[in-house]
Amino acid sequence: MTPRWRYTTAGWLSVAFCWLAVACHSGPTPEQCELLLDRYTELLVKQENPKVGDPELRTRKEAARSLAATDPSFEFSSCQRRVSRRQYECAMAAPTVDTVERCLL
Repeated sequence: MTPRWRYTTAGWLSVAFCWLAVACHSGPTPEQCELLLDRYTELLVKQENPKVGDPELRTRKEAARSLAATDPSFEFSSCQRRVSRRQYECAMAAPTVDTVERCLL
């Protein structure tokens, strides 16, 4: 007969490993997905016009958010499932649009 503590320890280890797997592989939050979209939009707009002002930048970010929320071809709603934590962190630190896109591949 196997001691009871073996089952208990194995059970707790299983729970711990599952929790770690979820925590390590979890995607960004909805708020972080929105920040990612804002970051990408800002880099894209500044690439097109380096002297863009804050009001124009805010307008373009709002337009991008609206389009992402309403146009299914953007697949923005799948951001949490499709973007890993590592991809998110890479993209948020990226200095250019091209680098953001490489991070998200």
